[in-house]
Amino acid sequence: MTDKKKIKIFERIGKRWRESVDRVREYEIADFEETTDWGFIQTHIFGFEYRKAQRLKQKLMEKYEGKNVEDVISGEEIETEKGRFYQVLNRNKVRFIKPDFTEVGGNILSNLKLIYGIGDVTEQVLKEEGYKTIKDLKSHPRFGSEACNFLELFEIRDTYRLMNWIGRWFSKSHPLVLCVSGLHQKEDFVFLDIETMGLFGRPIILFGIAKVSGEDILVHQYLLRDIREEAGALAKTISHFEGNIVLVTFNGRTFDMPFIKERLAYYGMRADIEKPNFDLLHFSRRAWREKLPNCRLTTIEKYLLGIRRKDDVPSALVPEFYATYLRTGNPGPLIPILEHNKQDLISLAHIFSKLWEEWRWWR
Repeated sequence: MTDKKKIKIFERIGKRWRESVDRVREYEIADFEETTDWGFIQTHIFGFEYRKAQRLKQKLMEKYEGKNVEDVISGEEIETEKGRFYQVLNRNKVRFIKPDFTEVGGNILSNLKLIYGIGDVTEQVLKEEGYKTIKDLKSHPRFGSEACNFLELFEIRDTYRLMNWIGRWFSKSHPLVLCVSGLHQKEDFVFLDIETMGLFGRPIILFGIAKVSGEDILVHQYLLRDIREEAGALAKTISHFEGNIVLVTFNGRTFDMPFIKERLAYYGMRADIEKPNFDLLHFSRRAWREKLPNCRLTTIEKYLLGIRRKDDVPSALVPEFYATYLRTGNPGPLIPILEHNKQDLISLAHIFSKLWEEWRWWR
């Protein structure tokens, strides 16, 4: 296929989105108390949130009428082999606390129930016989072989397989799974959050990546000024997945990562994105579901982090705000989308730290 044909195809795609996306709404307005936990993919939005967001959108459109994206949003155009996109960078102070390897290593290896065939009673008997850790089981006639298999993964720090191993005997939201993150340095953590034009099959219009840099968190945002820029932004995003990284997401196992896989397939792009994923939605539900009205990200921010968002666009309204930008060319509606995504990423770092403080002395 020639480049001219590709351009024409993307122009038709963009035109269809601009014509049709406003007619499709993937949310319902609910006028009742904020007590339901819908997780990350919101199919409902509270009436007061909707009305507030509409006023915000109108205000921003009036303020930035006649402006271009580049005039309003500080960033730069980036070119990749898959195309161009607009990059926005921000550096923010953040207190990021992760498990210490020495501390969590003791927690993990002292739990003999990670070995097949060992339950509470057997563990107690084994410890009375002197088998205090999984290392001690290496010479055990019955459990030695599997203990050696586990220790091999532990010694090479195979986080992905260790998470699956622990999740098989306990659950994927168990504190021991979070402990595995202690096998990594702060620089290995990649915080990920995407904004989309709706549910699966729609384009991703903003890719958010954050990394720890000293005492700060560096937020990379890859914005589509047009639907045609998705492939370039996608290519740049997956470049962050190289090496011994671990992902931190909020419902990323169900939403962000499957969505990215679907878009990679759409463009015929191949990439190894099967990385350890510490999905904070599930950890948060385990830690705080009895203490909070729900475990929505904004609820955790409000009750546990003391964060109250100002001029925020709810996740459910991001497609509508972006569609307004596509239709009018007015960059005003993009500003709260970028701010919403940036705050999501910063909050991931804070929530991860809060979870570890909550579970630090767990045994």
